[in-house]
Amino acid sequence: MTPATWVGRDSWNVSGGTETLPAMNRRHVTPKSVRPERTLTRAGLWATGPVQLQLPFEATGLSERIQAEGRLKLTPDYDVFAWLCERWQTRPTESGWMRPTLYELGSALYDGAPSGKDYRSLRESLDRLAWVRVTIDGYDIEHGEFRDRWVSRDGLMALSRTDSQDPSGLQRPAIKLADWLRQALDEEKVVRVHWRTMRAFHERQALAKRLWLYLAAERWSKMTADSEGTWIACGDRLYAALGMDYAEHRFARRALKSACATVHKIDPRYAAGSLELTKLGSSWRIQAERPTWDTWKQQREEQAQVRALIADSLTTACVARRRGAAHDGGPRKASPDVGVQRSTQHGSLSASLDVGVHRGPQHC
Repeated sequence: MTPATWVGRDSWNVSGGTETLPAMNRRHVTPKSVRPERTLTRAGLWATGPVQLQLPFEATGLSERIQAEGRLKLTPDYDVFAWLCERWQTRPTESGWMRPTLYELGSALYDGAPSGKDYRSLRESLDRLAWVRVTIDGYDIEHGEFRDRWVSRDGLMALSRTDSQDPSGLQRPAIKLADWLRQALDEEKVVRVHWRTMRAFHERQALAKRLWLYLAAERWSKMTADSEGTWIACGDRLYAALGMDYAEHRFARRALKSACATVHKIDPRYAAGSLELTKLGSSWRIQAERPTWDTWKQQREEQAQVRALIADSLTTACVARRRGAAHDGGPRKASPDVGVQRSTQHGSLSASLDVGVHRGPQHC
């Protein structure tokens, strides 16, 4: 790839031409979802434990085999990779080069203004993403065919940035995703990932986050009119894809069982369904079921309506209590039925009372 070089504050040279940068700003934009490439999401490139990142490795997953000069961290490297994939799909350029500020990237990752430590972590992550070289072959789910050396010793992206470390975060590194990666994104070989849910996983929950991402890249089948499901066979191939390295399978299964419980707790869509490690004969599998997207969206809208109704009822109760206290010259107890009476009209949705009460006004 031809490197990009600075021309001035607001422009840079690309392949002999000059492109103008958009105006810098500190607007904090957090994406609702991102669309990283599917095969890399499934591949065992992302380390979930304390491993030597610079050591070459080979991992054969359930549908792909990857060879690389080293591994990448699951957090924050995968998050940065997913954000860059989304950035390219929403704001492509003719030259292929992107110039986001570190503040844009950091504010999305850390949900606010990044610190100096955060900026240093982002620079290191970009360096690792630009350094790694991969060879990928395996089964192409979209086309139903085997691809031998689909990617042959190629990188994920090219990176060009100045050595100065701007504490304001307005430094613009030049980033260009690899040709094969941009082609895959243009062909929509992607997986949609909910951004806030992905960022909700703590660093100590790396295996749970890796399992959650792997499930997002799976093909789900219709179970009922309102639900969909999938299952994954447990074994060496799954452990390799998830970056697991345990001396015995029983330890790996114990870790997977804990990861399933964590995913079930963090992602409300799985909480509305099921995710568990089950035994079938002499083999083990991860069995998952969740509401379809349309069903889940409808449920969320209904729950939001109930929460708004409860909050409105509690507000009305607080106003009535204040007026009564002002009229009587002392505190006055509100009727316990004021905030609940209207919500019972919604039948089963009144069970969402506990979800909404803590978000409504608590202090009168």
